[in-house]
Amino acid sequence: MAKEQRNMGGILGGVTRRRFGKIAGGAVIGGAVMGGPWIIKARGEETIKLGGLFHMTGDGSIWGPMMEQCMGLAVDQINADGGVMGRQLVMISEDDATSTDVVVQKGTKLVQKDGVKAMFGIVYSSVRAALAANVAGRFKVPYFYPTYWESQTSCGRYFISMGAIPNQQLDFFIPFLMEKFGPNFYCVGQDYNWPQVSIAYIEGLLQQHGGKLVGKEFVPFDQSDWSSIIQRIKGAKPNVFFPFIGGNGLIACLKQYYDFGFDGTAVAATLMDEMYVPAFEPELRKGMHCSVSYLMELDNPVNKAFVAAFKKKYGADAILNNMGEGLYDSVHVWKLAVEKAGSLDIEKTVDALGGISYNAPQGEISIDGKSNHAALHQIIAEVRADGGFTILKDFGKVAAKTDCVV
Repeated sequence: MAKEQRNMGGILGGVTRRRFGKIAGGAVIGGAVMGGPWIIKARGEETIKLGGLFHMTGDGSIWGPMMEQCMGLAVDQINADGGVMGRQLVMISEDDATSTDVVVQKGTKLVQKDGVKAMFGIVYSSVRAALAANVAGRFKVPYFYPTYWESQTSCGRYFISMGAIPNQQLDFFIPFLMEKFGPNFYCVGQDYNWPQVSIAYIEGLLQQHGGKLVGKEFVPFDQSDWSSIIQRIKGAKPNVFFPFIGGNGLIACLKQYYDFGFDGTAVAATLMDEMYVPAFEPELRKGMHCSVSYLMELDNPVNKAFVAAFKKKYGADAILNNMGEGLYDSVHVWKLAVEKAGSLDIEKTVDALGGISYNAPQGEISIDGKSNHAALHQIIAEVRADGGFTILKDFGKVAAKTDCVV
């Protein structure tokens, strides 16, 4: 059931460190119906509807509640600042169930019944691709995707990439890991677009820099027993184990991995962030490495204000990650495009995206009008035993290298 939201504060519970275990175990944290748009309509004003699609259930449920919260915060802040074109925003939230079929149904409903001006959300590449092709492209409604992804598999005028693609996440990261740990890598990923394309990209980078992919494997989404795979990794003796495993599977894999004992083999991932680290004991998470566009610990005034507002709204120990920050940024970028266009007309809004810059919590980001891909910041960090991150390298704003043309 859709939830029309203006004010999510105090009702939708935050995704906190204490509540993480329930999410990782598959429990659902849902929102409730918030202060409704009828309050605005009673004053004779017309609201602007935005659609949010979130993995509230299914394999991606670890992320859905937090991403819904980040979009809700952006909507609330924009409304408090006067709205867009003098009108208030309404967020209509849908659970896509981490399903390609469901997301097309829910996305179609958002466009045809609710009349949303833009759509936001999703983590899994398969679900994203279904929405981009079958809803955004079909009905010509802009869709902002805030998650890092494999690139190329979704392109088009109405698809806006707000997450890092391989050149942004890996061009710096792989040489760094090779220099620090050694040239031999072993990659394991779930059998779909993101791991397949990303691992192929890593293999190319390793060859370019004199390294070697000593093993790669693809597994089903419901993989639960990792013992045979771990034995093969152990036998290959890589310097770096680099998993591309989403959802709760990563937690199970790495916990079993550490049970076997891998002295001398480092763990690195683009997926290791604030949402995953609390699931591991201090002795396990210490020393993991990640490449991301955003961390809550970034020391700049915009991020400090963002984190403070998020914690004030959802609880002192509420946590978020770069997908949530990317979603928050996406709503603000859409707002800037509307204001630049001077119109809520969708075609004019999409035309206005090119060249837009936004001072995001991660730092300034900008949209390339030729591809509708965001130039994003990129950092390499090491996980501490206390669950925090030590930033080792900050490469500033990095442009997306893509063949996508809008």
